Amino acid sequence: MTISQSVFPLPGVQHGKRIIASVIETRAQKDNDTPWVSLPINEENLSLGFKDISFRSFNNAANHAAHWLRQNLPETSEPFQKFAYAGPKDLRYPILAVAAAKLQKVLILPSPLVTAEAQRRILEQQKCTVYLRPSTMTTQVDVILHDAPHVQTIDIPDLEEFLKDTEAEPVTYSKTWDEGKNDPWLVFHTSGTTGNPKPVTWTHRMMASIDMMAASPNIKDSMVHRAANHRLFTPIPSLHLTGMMLILATTTYVNMTAVLGPSTALTPSIIISVFQNTHIDGTLLPPALIDGLCLSDAGLAALRSLNFLMYAGAPLAAKSAALLTPYIPVVINGVGTTEAGGYFATHHSHRDPDAYLWLSFAQQKGAIFEPRTADGLHELVFVREDSATTSGEIDTDDEPVIFQTYPHLTRFETHDLWRPHPVHKDLWQIVGRTDDYVPLSHSDGLHASSLEPEITAHAAVKAALIGGHGLAKPVLVVQLVDGTTASEFEVESLRPYVDKVNARVHECVRLEMGRVIVATEEKPFAYTAKQSVARMQSLELYEAEIAALEG
Repeated sequence: MTISQSVFPLPGVQHGKRIIASVIETRAQKDNDTPWVSLPINEENLSLGFKDISFRSFNNAANHAAHWLRQNLPETSEPFQKFAYAGPKDLRYPILAVAAAKLQKVLILPSPLVTAEAQRRILEQQKCTVYLRPSTMTTQVDVILHDAPHVQTIDIPDLEEFLKDTEAEPVTYSKTWDEGKNDPWLVFHTSGTTGNPKPVTWTHRMMASIDMMAASPNIKDSMVHRAANHRLFTPIPSLHLTGMMLILATTTYVNMTAVLGPSTALTPSIIISVFQNTHIDGTLLPPALIDGLCLSDAGLAALRSLNFLMYAGAPLAAKSAALLTPYIPVVINGVGTTEAGGYFATHHSHRDPDAYLWLSFAQQKGAIFEPRTADGLHELVFVREDSATTSGEIDTDDEPVIFQTYPHLTRFETHDLWRPHPVHKDLWQIVGRTDDYVPLSHSDGLHASSLEPEITAHAAVKAALIGGHGLAKPVLVVQLVDGTTASEFEVESLRPYVDKVNARVHECVRLEMGRVIVATEEKPFAYTAKQSVARMQSLELYEAEIAALEG
C-alpha cells in the first residue's frame, strides 16, 4: 500500500528551516495538541494503561532542567560547553537535550554498550570534562572514568524533579534559523561495527533533516510519511541517533506520538503487553525482537495488528517476514548511519512476497549506485550536487546530512553493498558491506553478509557468520536461537541451507559441512548497540576452533 497523496505539509505548518527547541516552545502554547509521548502509568503493571505527556509538560520539564544545568555545570567562558550524560532509559535524555539547546550547550551521549576505553576516548576527543549521571549509576560511571580523574562527575536529579507540574521560569531558545542552524548540539557515536566508535556531532540543521524532508515535494512515501500523525512504539534508547530522532524530531516536526515501554530491557512478552494495553499504529524494532515475537501466537497477533512495521540494524529473517508481510500493509527497512542519518529511501508499489527487502532511492538527493563486483553488487555513494558548498559559497539547507557531517567532501562512499531488483530497476536491496568481504589464501573470496541470510533461514539459527580470512577455505559459525543448545543441534540439518549458499558462489569458495562451528552458550556472539552482530569480534571468539579446522 503506497501513499497516493503526500501527508505534507501538515495543516497550519510551514515545514523546513525550523529549530526543534523553538518548535517545542511554540507547540507548548497550544491547547489540544498531539501528545508528545505516551508511557505506562505503572511500569510494573502495564494493564493499568498509558498516560500521555503533552508538549507543554515537555517544554516545562526542559525549562526546569535548563535552570538545573545553569546552577550545577561549572562556569565557563567557552561557547557551546560540552557535558556527557548516561542514565537509565527514561525521558531525561530528550529533556536534557532540549535544555542543552535552550542554553546553547552540547550534550554528549556515550553508550554503555561500548567499552570504558572507547567512552574515555570519545570524551577526550570532544574535550569534555563533565559527566552527569544519576546516583544509581555512580559505580558504572566511576569505572568508566577510572583513568580520567580530570573529568568531573555530577549527580543528576530523578526524572520527577524535571517532569513536574510546577511551572518553571521560561528559558527560551534565542536564535533564528540562520543564526543557530549550524551550531553543535548533540554528539552521538558510531556503533563500532567496523572499528572503534567515533563521535559524530549533530547540529540543529542536521536534526531538522526530517522537517526538511517534509518540506520536499519530491519525497512521497518515506518512513516519516508513515509515522506522521500516528502512534509509534520503539524500544530504541534516546542515547542512539535513531532513538533521539524519533522522540525529538519526528514527534516535534510531524506530530508523531512516541509510545514508550518500561525503562527496563524489553522482552517479547513485555512488548506484547504494551501492544495489548495501548493503541499503536506502527513500530520500529530490531529484527532480533521481531524474531522473538514471531515465536508465539500472541507476538504474531501484536505485530499483525500494525499498519506499518519498520526494522533497523540488521536484516529481517525470511522466516519472520513470511509470517508478517501478508498481514501488515507496509514492512520496510529503516536504513541509515550515525554520520548520514536516515537515508529517507521510499516505499514502493511492488507487492511480491519479498517486497520488504527493497527500497527506492529515486527521490534521494545525491544518491547513486556504483558497480563493485562481478556478480552485480553496487555501492551506495552520495555525491554533492554543487561542490561550491564545500567552500561556503553556497549554503544549501537541505543538502544531504553526510555533507554536513563532512563539509569538506564532495562524495562519500558508504561501503554499503546493494543488489538491484531483477525487474524493477529503481529498487535496491542492501546485502552487506564492502568490508564484509572474506579474502581467501588463493586470492578469491566471497561477500559474507550477502550469503548469511540463506543460513539464518534455518528455524534454529539466530545468526550466522562466514569467516576464514586468509585461509584456503571459508568457515561457517552459527549461533542458535535461545532454548536450543549446541550439544543437541544436528549440524547435518544445515545441509540444505549450505547448499543454497554454494549454489550462488564459485566452487573454489564453497562452504563445507566439515567446516561448520556451532557457537556455545558460554561464548555467544558479540552485538553492537544497533543489535547487529559485531562480525570481527564474534569471529575472534572462535579463533581457536577455526585454527583447529586447519589441523
